[in-house]
Amino acid sequence: MKVRLAWIIGMSSIILSDALTLFKPLGKNLYNARTSTPLSSQIKVSSSLDEKNSPPTNTLPFRPSFLRLRGGDGTASVSSSKALAREMLAELLGTFFIVFIGTGSVSSAIFTDSLVGLFQIASVWIIAVTIAICTTASISGAHLNPAISIAFAMVRPSKSFNWEKVLPYSVSQCLGAVLGSWLNFGVYGSSIAAFEAKNGIVRGAASGIASAKAFGEYFASPVTTLTAFLAESVGTAILAFVIFALTHPKNDTMKSGFVPPLIGLTVGGLIAVFAPLTQAGFNPARDFGPRIVAWFAGWKTVAFRSSWLYIVAPIVGAIVGAALADRVLYADGGD
Repeated sequence: MKVRLAWIIGMSSIILSDALTLFKPLGKNLYNARTSTPLSSQIKVSSSLDEKNSPPTNTLPFRPSFLRLRGGDGTASVSSSKALAREMLAELLGTFFIVFIGTGSVSSAIFTDSLVGLFQIASVWIIAVTIAICTTASISGAHLNPAISIAFAMVRPSKSFNWEKVLPYSVSQCLGAVLGSWLNFGVYGSSIAAFEAKNGIVRGAASGIASAKAFGEYFASPVTTLTAFLAESVGTAILAFVIFALTHPKNDTMKSGFVPPLIGLTVGGLIAVFAPLTQAGFNPARDFGPRIVAWFAGWKTVAFRSSWLYIVAPIVGAIVGAALADRVLYADGGD
């Protein structure tokens, strides 16, 4: 028994000695209990194996995933992949809120006559956009719109967002729109059926647009395809201009809490102007996601009538509006 105890003590001393030798380059104290200074701020080691060719940096000799930082926003993340997953979730949830609340107001107006007039519908959209931005901006930047994501990648690329994230963001936004619209259909399903029965509407037929417009957007005569394209392009350009101008580093407004409601008010104002023409889409995800739900719900090909316009026009407009804000209004040397 004494021999075994002596052996255990001897091995423990050897392990302890090796551990002290291993961590000696890191400093005498790995954690200062009195000042509660983290390990990462107390040690300075080379980020390269060749210390002669690489100057010391204030970083750990290894890069544990839980200490990596997301470029641009200064928040820690578990890892780059998990950080992207969280950003995608934020985009999904934010777009879900916009579509469910926003298109819910349209369904309420069409199928139950609860909301009267465009002003009331626009007011609900203002609330939806503001809530969505406030709840997701610190995680993903609250793009909530593929056209805006493309504009950021093209006009204002950064370490925290570039072309590599456009597809994941866009897919998340469309999925959020699908979920929001599907829930909206579940809530108003019986009201939609009653509305169609009362007005002799057949889903899948041309008359089905009267009920399908609670999901996707449509334009009707005398609005031409060119007019609709211009309306969607100009409306999205104005929206993108406001977003990029409000969030530009040179604009002191971005430091306040007014950005989300100002963007929401912009959406509301644009709805009041353009909704009578095109139903005011300005967002490919907001339009495409609900159309998918409408197709599965029985509207079939009617659900995707002129859908290309509500995808292409907002993208074109967003790029123009973003460039106008960043490359003209807030161009370098313009202050």
